[in-house]
Amino acid sequence: MGEQLTRPFYENQFYLNRARNENHDRYIHDFAEDFHRWHVAQVAASEDEVSSETHMTLLSEFSEKMAKWTACRGAASYYRKNDVWPNFIEPTSFGAMNILHSVTMAMPRVNPADKLLVGECIPSDLEDTVSTATVAGAWSNADDMDFRDIKPGTYYLKANHGSAMNVKVELPCSDIQMKELRKIADEWLHTAYGKSSSQWWYFKIDRKVFLEQDLLDGNGDGSLTDFRFHVINGAPVLLQMDVGLHSEDRHNPVYDENLNYLPHDFLRVNKHEEPLPENADKAQQVAVRLAKGFQYCRVDLYLRGKDLFLGEMTFLPNAGRRHVRSAELDEMLCAAWDPMPRFHRVT
Repeated sequence: MGEQLTRPFYENQFYLNRARNENHDRYIHDFAEDFHRWHVAQVAASEDEVSSETHMTLLSEFSEKMAKWTACRGAASYYRKNDVWPNFIEPTSFGAMNILHSVTMAMPRVNPADKLLVGECIPSDLEDTVSTATVAGAWSNADDMDFRDIKPGTYYLKANHGSAMNVKVELPCSDIQMKELRKIADEWLHTAYGKSSSQWWYFKIDRKVFLEQDLLDGNGDGSLTDFRFHVINGAPVLLQMDVGLHSEDRHNPVYDENLNYLPHDFLRVNKHEEPLPENADKAQQVAVRLAKGFQYCRVDLYLRGKDLFLGEMTFLPNAGRRHVRSAELDEMLCAAWDPMPRFHRVT
């Protein structure tokens, strides 16, 4: 942390000494007030500037009340999940690091968290290397959804402004199925995703639902490799594989920056090593390029044969609430946060 950012958050130690099992939620309001004052002071002292034409921050986009409580929601959710407050002065957990980063980060106005805009984050010289899945249609209103002119096949209906909003769709579908899909889409469009966390950037997304072609629909041998690269300060730190999705054998084998297997549990259990495909190193290089400019980003890529697809870019996985199960991995990830999350002034 630079010299201009060394003003201690003195109040943080007060909260660190007060576990939830003894104090319950009595200090949440005080924490919100104390943290907000510290946050504003750090931004005012920071030498890191971004233009309001290209970037936005929590403090630049929202009222004082909204900014205060959005930041507090991230810390409070961590507190309720872990029974202790996140240490924002000397963070010792990946979750605390990421919650602080979520509050302080500068987000481009072309919002990479928007699943419909993420393809615009692909640099022009990588357009022949990585692409996004084909979008067959997008709608701002569920009643406008119409699949009649879309060719038969397997698709996923998704929302662009959050997580866990997707459902598999086989076309053509019946009128009864379409009615149910419109109901689901309407619920998504009325969901303010991130409201209970500090993921404020989702509020800035123009909400839409869209139909995306299944990457395996009529392609290849039916195998798809799911990479989740955690990139910190421009360097690949951890590869998290997602294996056996929607099955009882689902697990997350992990690999270090050199793609060597690590026999540790990350956010889910790591049952055993999975052989990496031939183009894993290529995927890692692409992830690093895509994450350039962000202090932290998880880049989700899919490998189908030799074809590489960008799924999404995530800035606070699991809202920062899920434990890193391995102390070794938590220490490794925290060590990569050098410098600490930066504060940005918008000019």
